[in-house]
Amino acid sequence: MTREETKKIIMVITYTYPNYKPQDLSVAVDIWADMLSEYPYEQVSVALKTFIATDTSGFAPSIGQLIDCIHKNSPMTKEVLNANEAWALVTKAVRNSTYHAEEEFAKLPPIAQKAVGSAENLRNMASNSEFNEDVEKSLFTRIYDTAIKREFELAKLPQNIKAVIGQSGLVGIGQANG
Repeated sequence: MTREETKKIIMVITYTYPNYKPQDLSVAVDIWADMLSEYPYEQVSVALKTFIATDTSGFAPSIGQLIDCIHKNSPMTKEVLNANEAWALVTKAVRNSTYHAEEEFAKLPPIAQKAVGSAENLRNMASNSEFNEDVEKSLFTRIYDTAIKREFELAKLPQNIKAVIGQSGLVGIGQANG
């Protein structure tokens, strides 16, 4: 998004939220333009309209709230399975993992793979006579939900921040889906 497009966004916010009065409009535009530079104007505009239409607080959105709206409307959000849907795929994979764990693991969506851990874990579940599906499902669900939240939070970060984090080795940015 360009600086001129950012001015339009700030103008809509200013007229929609009369209490929104940045101390220095030029600085506000610069900051917003920098933070939203990776998003097309149309996406930011739709996110702002979504925020305004659903806002009940009466307070202007922050940059982070608009980015959150953008990502909630993204195809990534619509494509992610919930934990129960992902577990159904895992249990199907477990049934065939005594001898074909690697192939079954490869068929799982990347976030489900992270939650399962490895093909060897599938094999262990398949060959464990004391396999307790309720316990495994509970463990998987917690890990899967955490992995999804992490992926969504990583997807919201600007590319230059992802690069810094990736270089520091703090998180697996290269593995993020988004």
